[in-house]
Amino acid sequence: MPTATTQHRQPHSRQSAGDALSIAFELVATPALFAFFGWLIDGALGTKPVFTLALCLLTAVYAGWKALRTYSDRMEAYDRNLPSRRADSGTEATDG
Repeated sequence: MPTATTQHRQPHSRQSAGDALSIAFELVATPALFAFFGWLIDGALGTKPVFTLALCLLTAVYAGWKALRTYSDRMEAYDRNLPSRRADSGTEATDG
């Protein structure tokens, strides 16, 4: 029988797993989709790998930056909500 603690963690774990899956899908699908569009442009213009590589690399860098930024923002919010941080913010440090 699951305890109250494990029951409380399950919705959070499912949400985290869903977030991780969506980020992973975005990291793979977005550059692949743009690479496909680049391939179509290259075929129409006769510039074989130029647009394919450029669009794929550009979107891969952006998707990686976005994932890193999202992670950093979530970790900062998590850190701000830690009980030790909340206690520190209520007291003022003095030098003397």
